[in-house]
Amino acid sequence: MAPKKPQTRHERLEYLAFGEPRPADFRSPSDPSGDLVVILAGDAMFGIELERPAARGLVQFGDRLAEALLDEGHAVIRPAGFDAERDAAGCIEATRNLLREARRSTDGHQCSVVGLSATAPLLAVAAAELDVRSFVLVSPPILETYGNRPERMELALAEALGVPAEIAAELGTRNPMQVGGRVAERALVVHGAADTVVPAADAIGWRASLAASGVGAGRLEVAFAEHDLAPSADVAIDGILAFLGNDDR
Repeated sequence: MAPKKPQTRHERLEYLAFGEPRPADFRSPSDPSGDLVVILAGDAMFGIELERPAARGLVQFGDRLAEALLDEGHAVIRPAGFDAERDAAGCIEATRNLLREARRSTDGHQCSVVGLSATAPLLAVAAAELDVRSFVLVSPPILETYGNRPERMELALAEALGVPAEIAAELGTRNPMQVGGRVAERALVVHGAADTVVPAADAIGWRASLAASGVGAGRLEVAFAEHDLAPSADVAIDGILAFLGNDDR
């Protein structure tokens, strides 16, 4: 007989984004034993349309990761998508507000963050010095390449990620790889070996930059996996669980 899943409570958390209260899904085991984990995807902060295969696949990966985290005793917060006219400064402030509200909801537990694709550099900028314990970057692009030059962002990348080139370029001017070293004392960079959206060199660069800042940074390359970690999502999820589980002990 399969083990019975632990009971969870389901609540709505609100945070200020682009001038209005926005909803986030807050789920927690009845007796949480691990960090509260905030999972950020592009549908919430960037308004990415989920008919894009890469974006949809990442959100589905986030769904599976959230369920696995709950099973392991972690509370999970995931912001919902919303309509708004967005810019980079607003995305950064909205992310900070979300994390502040998350911190107020931890019930004494530490907070860790997971950034999927382009939300990883967004978190690097927004979460610096907000008392985050662990930082997980999944398929993170290097946005410094496009700083102040949105025309440099290849159409294929913009189309695949659904991130407006102007926002990506502005985030790049905030030096996310440099300030990302102030997010947490430990980090894990996860990427697919067969990613055709963001090259493996970006993940290698992220890990090296974090390590150079004094962060205990590891890298997990998932064989045969694409940008959304398919068809090897279970390997990536197991690696993230092990990383956060080691942090709890």
